[in-house]
Amino acid sequence: MGGTPVPFHTRKNFLSIHEMKTFIEVGSCDFNTLNYLSDYGWKGVIVEPIKKYLNNIEQKPNIHYLNYAVDKTSGVREMKVASDEQVERDRDYAGMSSFISENELLEDTKLVNTITFEKIFNLCDITQIDILKIDAEGYDLELIKAFPFHLIKPKYIRVEVEHIDILEMGGILSSHGYHCDYDTTDIFAILVTE
Repeated sequence: MGGTPVPFHTRKNFLSIHEMKTFIEVGSCDFNTLNYLSDYGWKGVIVEPIKKYLNNIEQKPNIHYLNYAVDKTSGVREMKVASDEQVERDRDYAGMSSFISENELLEDTKLVNTITFEKIFNLCDITQIDILKIDAEGYDLELIKAFPFHLIKPKYIRVEVEHIDILEMGGILSSHGYHCDYDTTDIFAILVTE
């Protein structure tokens, strides 16, 4: 790991290939999403547990918008979330939610519906993933551990690592055939061996 990563989804040649591309974004909130990739002919899935943020995202063709939290099992689970008061004081809290109970930054809790990656694949007819983006406020490592790499290996993965052990994350991704680079907030993994 090391070096300066260049996010592939921002490179023109990556976007201009004419074959259908696919993304999954976990923990999208309502800003800095991959929703714009629909404009380039991509299909995708945006998964956001907080309905008001999901509803703020412009609906585009070929994109599934799922009001769930991705987890190891499907069902219902309590999640820590930023309170409305927190968001009013500081917009950076918008959309913050986590299954990590020790996350003292988040003041409220909420019951959310959960879904597994496998259920997303089946529900949205996903057979390949070009970009997987995860931002789960500290639960990111658990989601990578739960990802079914035996079914699908995303070509490019971007995961927030502010709240987790970056070396453990890099080790897991490397063991699945990825080359990893990182910056202060994210790890960028490119599939180099199937």
